[in-house]
Amino acid sequence: MKTYLAVLKKNINFQDLEKELKKKNIKLTAHYETIAVVKLESELLVFEKDFHDYFLSVEEDKDNLTI
Repeated sequence: MKTYLAVLKKNINFQDLEKELKKKNIKLTAHYETIAVVKLESELLVFEKDFHDYFLSVEEDKDNLTI
């Protein structure tokens, strides 16, 4: 299972995002509201182009996130 971090766009409908993720069998494991980031898990690759209405960027988590 791969883990991804995605930066959310402003003013999205979070419930619609959750439905879309569920349809594509992607698990939402965390929502960091302060920095507008979500953590996702999936067996399949996750691409920004598949969620252009919701995400500014999507990157595979490499355990090197620093703030």
